[in-house]
Amino acid sequence: MDTPDILTVAQARALGTSRKTLRGRKAEHHLHGIYSPVRRERDALTLHRSLLGAAGFRGTDVASQESAAALWGFPDVLPPKDLHLLSVAGDRRTRVKGMTGRRGLVLPEETTLLAGVPLTTPARTWLDLARTSGVMRLILWADWLFNPVWGGDWDREPLSTPDELKALLERHRGKPGIRTARLAADRARVGSDSPQETRLRLALVDAGLPEPAVNQWIYDPVTGERIHQGDLTYDEVRIDLEYEGEHHSEKGQVQRDIARSERLQRADWLELRFSSSHTRNNWLPAIHKTREALLSRGWSPPGN
Repeated sequence: MDTPDILTVAQARALGTSRKTLRGRKAEHHLHGIYSPVRRERDALTLHRSLLGAAGFRGTDVASQESAAALWGFPDVLPPKDLHLLSVAGDRRTRVKGMTGRRGLVLPEETTLLAGVPLTTPARTWLDLARTSGVMRLILWADWLFNPVWGGDWDREPLSTPDELKALLERHRGKPGIRTARLAADRARVGSDSPQETRLRLALVDAGLPEPAVNQWIYDPVTGERIHQGDLTYDEVRIDLEYEGEHHSEKGQVQRDIARSERLQRADWLELRFSSSHTRNNWLPAIHKTREALLSRGWSPPGN
């Protein structure tokens, strides 16, 4: 059996690693009762993952909140300074320097293993983050859970579903952050391919414009064949909204974008393209651009 990279004194005893080895010149002391038999360089995420694996060895604690979020790959979440742990035994842990412990209702189906580390599921991690996070961040994370392809890994399976979040909210009524979580869950949508798509959608709705569909297929009105899967679309007035990230400046992508535009034009669809320049002043340029396009296609604001 291979010796873990980082281990507790109890693990060391079970593996036959002596205390002398753990306290030797080659070893490294990380936290209370947690050592590396051999000192080595590690990136922040690798170190955090190994420490969490050692901390969860007893089976009474699992990684939670920012620690679990970092392991799952939540966007814009870095490994926190302390290990964030949740007691599955329901008892109150004595605080130890470098560890932040909480207790609360956690059901067996709300914990799992990831690369050998016990942690909360993606959905439960999201709910725990509602304690300290705002609505916007929770919406972005929920959209990512439903479609975790942000960053280009197009083969990833969803880490959660709207129904799973809804069931979780029902089970944990009264939990700190539950109101914020409910607001975010109501506004999260399946299919977003990037955080900017989510931000654009929310900005348009908050400005009083209709909510566009997310990643819906556009069909040729004559042949019925699929033309394009739009970022955000208004099917009733045939408007497609595309947020162009940095990769759209690549030669091959530019050619594909031109071909897409030509196909949409032949099908009488109006394509609106957005970039970082449209995000200024809380997306005001994007809002004006979309409003004008909607009006040009016969949309009437409510009350008119």
